[in-house]
Amino acid sequence: MDSTVLDRFKNIHLIINPVSGQGVVPVEEIRSKFEVLGERLTVHETLPNLSARTIAEEAVSGGADLVVAFGGDGTMLQVAEGLIDTGVPLAVIPGGTANVFANELEIPNDKMEAISFLLNKEANIRKIDVGCVGEKHFLLRLGIGFEAAMTVMTDREEKDKYGFWAYLWTALRVGSRMKQAHYHMVIDGKRKMVKGVTCVICNSGNLGLPRVKLLPNIDVSDGKLDVIVVREASLWSAGSLIYHAVKGVFSKVKPHGDRPCYSMFSRQAKEVIVFSASHQVAARDGEDVGADFPLKITLKHNALLVLAPEIKGFFE
Repeated sequence: MDSTVLDRFKNIHLIINPVSGQGVVPVEEIRSKFEVLGERLTVHETLPNLSARTIAEEAVSGGADLVVAFGGDGTMLQVAEGLIDTGVPLAVIPGGTANVFANELEIPNDKMEAISFLLNKEANIRKIDVGCVGEKHFLLRLGIGFEAAMTVMTDREEKDKYGFWAYLWTALRVGSRMKQAHYHMVIDGKRKMVKGVTCVICNSGNLGLPRVKLLPNIDVSDGKLDVIVVREASLWSAGSLIYHAVKGVFSKVKPHGDRPCYSMFSRQAKEVIVFSASHQVAARDGEDVGADFPLKITLKHNALLVLAPEIKGFFE
């Protein structure tokens, strides 16, 4: 085996969520793939009373210099919360219903390909921003209104059975009933009121496919939040979002400042306070945070280290 980034680490902890997403998790196969690391590796499995965050925190306290995690976006958030500002990197093996964080970093979606990448190729250690809502964190985004309802209201069994399509079905059921709310915000000290069906405050804008984002200049390492308000639940709004997402894949130009669009409002910021939103539900990375407004959203710049492939040109 050629030299890889894993050769730099002497105390590696692998955290496996054995009930992550659809189908049976091949726990023993994942374990066996990492046997080549020998005594440098310690393997853990999450339990109902033992969270991935707790395992990660205990691993760091025990001298871990790398934490590898298998699971969905929820598992990655838990592990990340145990690693923020510690200087201990996270390596991602995608599992679960959704792997948006892995797609953001262009980590292979297939779990065995991701493991092969870690064991056989040279990875970069990338610095990643982490969003904060109060004392809680998010890697992807904080959603208020339709986006939050879509993730919170999707049944766990449906997610496990149908994956992405379960969210789409919820969107179709809920979207037609969503009414516009008044989002009263302070964005970097400036007051703003915007009407819309959903407000999304992004660290990552990825939509679940590599390089496909809500807007092309959303980046998990730029030290900025992206505030997006979709004004209405309509085919026009959906088409506009799809247009911006696809355009971002093929365009190397990153727009600056406000991006005018009839169906959405967007702006970059370092701090956002949402004072009210007509009692709409809010969720961070799909986890309900209630509607206890005001919500203060900030960003920890370069707070998390992640092993990721070197990003090359799209057509290379």
